[in-house]
Amino acid sequence: MSACQSNSGSFDGTAGSPWLSGLGLSIALRDGQDASRLLNKLMTTIPLLESVLTCPQCGHAKKEVMPTNACQFFYECAQCKAVLRPLAGDCCVFCSYGSVKCPPVQMQQGCSSCRA
Repeated sequence: MSACQSNSGSFDGTAGSPWLSGLGLSIALRDGQDASRLLNKLMTTIPLLESVLTCPQCGHAKKEVMPTNACQFFYECAQCKAVLRPLAGDCCVFCSYGSVKCPPVQMQQGCSSCRA
């Protein structure tokens, strides 16, 4: 399945597209407005809150919900019990070992608790 397809259809760039409707969004496009630009804007204003953390010690991966009000500095692997810490230059374990960066980094705001 391509990046522009979902189970409900493919993205054709129109307001009535099943892809946009499948997101539960009601979007009125002005004449000439590019739907893909609007979708990109939505994706940078609404952060993803789930990330898959992968342990660098044993490779175990687990989906976790990211906190929105603080950085998570430590995470214990459910399989090998290794305690993960952020790598140098990263604000949290999600930025170092996650499939998705933390919400403040996604929003390009940086981390308020550690100023990363």
